Amino acid sequence: MAQAQALAGENYEFKAAPEVVKPKPKYRQQALLSSEDQNNSSLLGCNIMFDKRVIRGNTYASMQTQGDKKLMTLKSFKKPQQKAAQQPQTTYLHPSTPRPFQNRVNIDIQTDEYLEILTDKPPEQEMDAQTDYYIDKPPDRLFVPKKNGIDKETQIWEGDLFDFDQEVEPILQVLMNKILEQSRMEVLEEEEIKLMKHQQKQHEKQKTSVLSEMQRLEAVQQRLDQEEARRKLQYETFLKIQKQSHQKIVCRNLSKSLINPLKQNTIKKLQDLGVFRDPLETALLYEYIPWVYENVLNQLVDENDNASNFNNVLNNIEETITIEHSNSLKRRQQQIDDKYEEIARKKREKEEKKRMEEERRLKEIEDQRLAEEEAARQAEQELLDQQQENQQQQQLQS
Repeated sequence: MAQAQALAGENYEFKAAPEVVKPKPKYRQQALLSSEDQNNSSLLGCNIMFDKRVIRGNTYASMQTQGDKKLMTLKSFKKPQQKAAQQPQTTYLHPSTPRPFQNRVNIDIQTDEYLEILTDKPPEQEMDAQTDYYIDKPPDRLFVPKKNGIDKETQIWEGDLFDFDQEVEPILQVLMNKILEQSRMEVLEEEEIKLMKHQQKQHEKQKTSVLSEMQRLEAVQQRLDQEEARRKLQYETFLKIQKQSHQKIVCRNLSKSLINPLKQNTIKKLQDLGVFRDPLETALLYEYIPWVYENVLNQLVDENDNASNFNNVLNNIEETITIEHSNSLKRRQQQIDDKYEEIARKKREKEEKKRMEEERRLKEIEDQRLAEEEAARQAEQELLDQQQENQQQQQLQS
């Protein structure tokens, strides 16, 4: 801290004097011929055609033009550092374009050997070409080197290299042990998962029971709180009513004790005598109210007549509707009876037709039976006649 304060107390001196920051010029200034002529000579122009940083011509082949040759002759030569310290440094510049005459302006033109049209976008043109049809070349044959040397062969009998049963036994033991261990681990994992699920179910069941018990206790406590609030409100209401009734009783007793000495019903007797009779009340009682009663009575009589007339109209309409309804019911009943008679007639005709068919069928059966009996009787008669003829012939022969 002390060192920092000591450094802060010292006076700093800058190597270069402070200057005002000047804006950056739009174009780069050219170097002067020499340091001595900087104050006397003005800025000289630089021809871009002689700038060594500009390459002209084909970009694929280097060509030397007259400008390049001039550029090579105007290159600056480096001198040794010892001489540069003694002599002032001289800068070689390209020859600049002379200043234009009065009322004239210099313009940029091309001084190359070949004139080139300068455009922002070079001309473009689409062309197409068709190649000749060639058949695909077949794939080359695989290179097979020429065999050299002498072939040898040998015979390996069973058991010369290794015994499969003996060699495979440790591998099988490892596989079986691994499978048994893996299966044991899987069984243990399954049992553990089953136990965890069972414990989770027990925990959920216990949690549910605790939650239901807590809800039940909360409901009981809520009911108790509501009952307590209701009892408090009821008791406060009872006290308020009791207080009001007590105040009323006290006020009544006090008023009785003050009014009893006065004469009772004084104003009523004065009103009965007509002392406080109002002319408006007299007109209302003896003129207006009788007129209202008379008008109301007339209106009630008119309404009674209208009601009786309306009842008569309704009775007439009801009788007409009743008669029409009874006639429609009779017509409907007649239609139903006719329909039932038609159904009974068709049924009787059907039964009669069925009976006639049955009689005809029985008659045909009877005729067939009689014909069969007649045929059998004729056959029996013929048989008897034939037997008699045979007997007669036998008797004649004997």
